[in-house]
Order: sequence, then structure tokens, then C-alpha cells
Amino acid sequence: MRDALRRTTAILVAASGALSLTGCTGSEAFANFGVLQNDGQQTLSIGVNPEDSEQLVVGEIYNQVLAAYGRPVGIAANTNFAQHSAMDTLREDDIDLVVSCTGTLLYDFDRATAETYITDDQEAPQAPNAERADEVYASLVATFPHDIRTVDPSPAQGCADSEAAAAGLPQNFVPLFKEGKLSRREIKRLNFITRVMATKDIEEMAERVDNGELVRDVTREWLMEYASINPDNPQTQSTDDAKAEPPV
Repeated sequence: MRDALRRTTAILVAASGALSLTGCTGSEAFANFGVLQNDGQQTLSIGVNPEDSEQLVVGEIYNQVLAAYGRPVGIAANTNFAQHSAMDTLREDDIDLVVSCTGTLLYDFDRATAETYITDDQEAPQAPNAERADEVYASLVATFPHDIRTVDPSPAQGCADSEAAAAGLPQNFVPLFKEGKLSRREIKRLNFITRVMATKDIEEMAERVDNGELVRDVTREWLMEYASINPDNPQTQSTDDAKAEPPV
């Protein structure tokens, strides 16, 4: 087994719905799951921090949305997030997509540019304005190497415990993913679902996970309302176009 897998607490790679993350946080939550090789047909591995309930929620939303188009996909509970940046996780581990926030990512990738957006306004960490959020996002995308992509930023804010949030940077959720792993249709769908997320919804679902509910149960109602997806019967979308399209 490769070294990258040894650094991962558990990789739960299967068709969505076969395995679900428990409501507990911490690596202990995954002790009962074996480590599964990513041997499926272009199976997409979504990396999440098992200590971060927001990442568990957003990661499960992406998991179910992609599964609804017939994509083999699963959640990877990766303990490297505390020591490595999202970009390092994508490059070093068997992970294809990660969830993070714009300010945190820019703070990690280009500290000097990030500091130009930091304000002395004490209200900024709680209420970053839309214009500054767009500027931070644009600066973030400019730091990407050629083989990393994202979609439009979510209006939902997260990563509140990060150093970047404490400094007052906007913290819009975004997924980062490797070039060539998703089709155009899948990227379009990720973009849509990212844009309909709301801070209050993500916070409420994350709180329920912290209180012990299963991530799959917590996200079910939201997915049915905003994506017309029933996690108990995920094949609700046409997959013909997705299968015909090559990854981009």
C-alpha cells in the first residue's frame, strides 16, 4: 500500500451511499472502517478533515451531487489537513477534491497578497463585503498551478477558526480539484450547488453533526430541497451526458 494511504486515517472510496461518515468527529469515528483502495473506474476521492464538521457537511453534499450523475465517488477522511495546506493534500495524497475557504487558501498560498486585504475594521471578520470577497477569490485563482481548478465561490462563509478568518479575510467555501478529474457537466453542477449554499444552512448542519447526527442524515433534507437529490435513491439525474463527456 502506498505511503499516501498510510498517512490517511481511512479512505472510504465506493459508490456514494455504500459508506457514510458518522456524526462523531475525530479519527476515532473512522476506526471501524477498513482502508479501501481507490481501484474503481475513475473513482473520485473527496478529502475532508475528520475534525471539521463543516468540511464533513460540504464534502457530503459534493459526494451526493456527483453520485446522482452516476459518478463513482467517496469521502476520504484525511488527518493531514492539520499539517498540510489544501494544495499539498491534493498533490501528496490520493485525494482528487478538497473543501476549503477562499481567505484561508490565499493566506496559505500567497501570504503577502492576502495581507493586502486585511483591514483594521473590527467588524470585517464578521461581515466581509462582497467586493472584497470577489477580489480575494480572484487573487486566489491567480495563485493556482495549471493542474488545479475550482468553481465560483459560495456565498456561504466558513473556516471561522482559521488564522485567516481571525485576520478578517473573507472565507467563502470553494472546492479545489485536480485538472482532468471532472467532466464539464460535473463542474457545472458543482458550481451550481456551491452557489446555493448559505452560511446559516452549513452552520446548522455542522452543529447537528457535532451533536452526534450522521452526516448523511443531516444533509438529506437540504439535498432534496436544493438539488432534488434523495441520498437514499441517488440516481435521480440523467447520466447520459456525463458519461459522454471527457474529463476537463
